[in-house]
Amino acid sequence: MIMKNKLLSLLLALPVFSANADMLLGADIEVNAWNQDYEFNDQGSGDDVNYTLEASIEHPIPLIPNIKYAHSSADANNFKYTKQDLTLYYELLDNDLVSLDIGAGLTYLSKGELNNQTFEGYVPYLYAATEIGIPGTPLFIFGKGSGISYSDYDMLDASAGLQYEIGMGLFDVELQIGYRIQTFNLKSFDNLTTTLDTETSGYYAGVNVDF
Repeated sequence: MIMKNKLLSLLLALPVFSANADMLLGADIEVNAWNQDYEFNDQGSGDDVNYTLEASIEHPIPLIPNIKYAHSSADANNFKYTKQDLTLYYELLDNDLVSLDIGAGLTYLSKGELNNQTFEGYVPYLYAATEIGIPGTPLFIFGKGSGISYSDYDMLDASAGLQYEIGMGLFDVELQIGYRIQTFNLKSFDNLTTTLDTETSGYYAGVNVDF
């Protein structure tokens, strides 16, 4: 009888433990196919399709920020680069209808080429993201962006779109479509003798898995 009571108590405690685990730690992974159009010095520089990746980990510990990693790349006629972002952010709002994140981070540009010159280096930025649910539907409107403008450095990476959420029990699958623009206007960046003045923009589609 004692053993049965202990087993029953354990079974009753499992849902509570599961709920607390969800509150303690969350994560998501996002992969998109981005149809990119390129410009260099306001002139067309080709187009391509590249894949992007984002991953984040969230927790409820006060004052300690959440963390997000993002990866994208560009391969134009006049330029190419790999862009990696590391963002520290806080959730100001997080409910079924509205979420709002703000933070700051650092972009690392690597494998850069601009008219036969190579470059790499870091650019800091501010970050913000929001999602707004459409009541009575599994649809969300989202927008997010990072950027900075100071001295000889201007950078923007912004996107907005529509997301369809599919609940799977232990996690959610979110299908999304959107538009993204990524611009740089960096003077005297690394050892470049030419200003890195580029724009990469276009529609994208993909999936986000939210644990």
